[in-house]
Amino acid sequence: MTFDLKAFEWKEQVFPKRDDLPRDVTSIDVLKTLAVSLMIMDHVGWLILPQIELLRVLGRLSVPLWFFLIGYADTRTVPVRWYIAGGIIMLTRVIAGFSPLALCVLFTMAAVRYLLDPVWDFMVRRRYYFWWFVLLLAFFGYVSDMFLEYGTIGLLLAYIGYVNRHKDEAEKAMGHGFPAYYAIVALSVFGVMSAMKFGFGLVGVMVLAAGLIGVYFVLSDFRAKSLPALTGGINAPLLKFMGRYSLEIYVLHLLILLGVFALHRLAESLI
Repeated sequence: MTFDLKAFEWKEQVFPKRDDLPRDVTSIDVLKTLAVSLMIMDHVGWLILPQIELLRVLGRLSVPLWFFLIGYADTRTVPVRWYIAGGIIMLTRVIAGFSPLALCVLFTMAAVRYLLDPVWDFMVRRRYYFWWFVLLLAFFGYVSDMFLEYGTIGLLLAYIGYVNRHKDEAEKAMGHGFPAYYAIVALSVFGVMSAMKFGFGLVGVMVLAAGLIGVYFVLSDFRAKSLPALTGGINAPLLKFMGRYSLEIYVLHLLILLGVFALHRLAESLI
């Protein structure tokens, strides 16, 4: 068997055309802009200003937003560019002095996309044990995070978006009010594990809890729709850019921050 490079259409895979994107600003653009902003804040706190705990606390709020979007999406295709971007980030992290053990979040998102439907079907068919399965995924969150960023917690968070999109089916299978109960449980698990992993102080924990409550209300009412009222606004270009080039922003800002971090460590070693 030979590999047909033309059939692969690598340019379209790595640099997809965006001609079919909606003219209007969409709710997904807005949610991604919020997620990107919080993500950058988180990474600045991680690599540049670790002494400012609030940056990492607020940055934690980006995680459920990203995984919500993975679960909410109606596609299960994993773009090749995710693997390429993930490889670039992993290589840069190793060069900057970090361990290659835990694969970056793009690989987690790819795994979640593959697992969403089969794991959900498995749990729902055994609905009397559903919450035990949730507990099991939460229990393995810490261990799996050592090998795959966010690990099984990413799957738990993605199901918030999955259930939001398939609300009627979820309530039929699991009972009335299930989407709300599930979102509260998943966000609570994420909040507790984040507070423990990062060792946040009392103020940090309170800010994180308040932020996750806000995330709950944002996500519980989320619907993918056009927002014509924002399209003509002064912020429309920024919302479209951050919402539609989030992968490029993710890679570029991390390359810059990791580069600054590596140079700082090099300078310290030479002094």
